[in-house]
Amino acid sequence: MKSERSQAKTERHGFLCLDKPAGMTSHDVVAIARRALKQKQIGHSGTLDPMATGVMILAVGKATRLLRFLKDDKTYEAGVLLGLVTATDDIEGEVLEKKPLTAKQKEQIKENIGPALLKFQGKIEQMPPLYSAIHINGRRLYDLARSGEIKHEELETYVKKRQVTIYDIKLNRLDISNDESEEADSRLSLKIHCSSGTYIRSIARDLGEYFGCGACLDQLRRTTAGAFSESDCHSLDELKEAGETMPLLPIERVGLPILVVEDPDWRRRFCQGQKISPPQSLQKESQYFLLTAPEQEVLGIAALTEDGLLKPEVVLA
Repeated sequence: MKSERSQAKTERHGFLCLDKPAGMTSHDVVAIARRALKQKQIGHSGTLDPMATGVMILAVGKATRLLRFLKDDKTYEAGVLLGLVTATDDIEGEVLEKKPLTAKQKEQIKENIGPALLKFQGKIEQMPPLYSAIHINGRRLYDLARSGEIKHEELETYVKKRQVTIYDIKLNRLDISNDESEEADSRLSLKIHCSSGTYIRSIARDLGEYFGCGACLDQLRRTTAGAFSESDCHSLDELKEAGETMPLLPIERVGLPILVVEDPDWRRRFCQGQKISPPQSLQKESQYFLLTAPEQEVLGIAALTEDGLLKPEVVLA
């Protein structure tokens, strides 16, 4: 049996970008990664709904301590189904109302979708979906909804609107059916670049309310998360096949400016939790810096203080 010391030597540290498949929770993905990599210390940078696919960033080993420093903006490709209102604001929820689009509504959408999307750009106030992970008196909102303690029409009594930022929202495709039957579907396809905490389901719901026809999210794919994109992703099959040999992205991908600390005494002081003086050449455009030794060993993250010193924020060495 290996000692704890020898086990620690085999631990790996870095980031792993996975393409999450539909029908799986973020917790499921983390559990699969823990089994494949044979490491318990694995976390993720942001939850994806089970129906969603795409970029999911896992932090492995010491990288879990750096998750809060990752850039938190996201980009999504979203499908919006018009004329359907559900309890969850997505296609998987209980149908509350089905509203076939009238000819007048179809014309209004075609003519006004551009100006409508502009109303969702910038800093906006957004009501989270009823089925979300927000805590109310220590309990998840979706648990309260499932138990019937909070109903759809009572949401605003318990939850306040939240400010989020939509950096960009574009129409990729508009499919308005000319068929007037109740089974005819009309859809929008959107590309949305937004801040962390944005509910794409809420954007779908609110667009439906804007046009008076109701709407819900019927497809969602995350294409970027901070500095990570689909090109960085591996499939779960690739992860399972590679197992412990799965390549990890280096800790340097955290995305902070890198400062090489050449003075051995400064490195020692930093690792002991003491403030150090930055080099005069330091570009002070960032609040945080990733410190490394000349041989590329990652020392940790330092915060630039008001008195111009570098204070250890996270020590990894």
